[in-house]
Amino acid sequence: DIITYSTLIDCYGKAGMLNQMEELREQMKQFNITLELQTFNSLIDCYGKVKNFDEVSRLRNEMTRLNITPDSVTFSTLIKCYGKAERFKEVNEVLHQMAQLNIRPDLHIFNTLIDCYGKAKKLDEVSLLRNEMTRLNIKPGIVTFSILIDCYGKAGRFKELNEVLQQMKEA
Repeated sequence: DIITYSTLIDCYGKAGMLNQMEELREQMKQFNITLELQTFNSLIDCYGKVKNFDEVSRLRNEMTRLNITPDSVTFSTLIKCYGKAERFKEVNEVLHQMAQLNIRPDLHIFNTLIDCYGKAKKLDEVSLLRNEMTRLNIKPGIVTFSILIDCYGKAGRFKELNEVLQQMKEA
């Protein structure tokens, strides 16, 4: 059934066993089992981790063709895989798609964005994201603070680091 296949695909993917994962996808096609959202999320995550962006794009297109609407897990996974590879054009495309679907970024997505931009030393973007969180009334959590402290500290941006520490005390 779909749950068993999805679970196995996720396990193979996390273990880096992409050939076995693809064999299961082929079996699903043979048995006319349609992929569901959870399976797509696992596949996108696996292919994103190995930087196979052609396959990630193909999976996104297949979801559209099958009328499967991405959820926050899908968007967060896409942002993480594109962001870690510093493919910020694609990150912006994902954010645009979210906006078209009226899906507002949540704290997890902001954390992912801040982490990716911070590691890429795009600290002006990090500041814009912090402002957007404030505008949307999304309160930073401990993960957010840890990411901000790490990126500002590594960049030697002590003014921003002190602002984050002060904000953390007030939270």
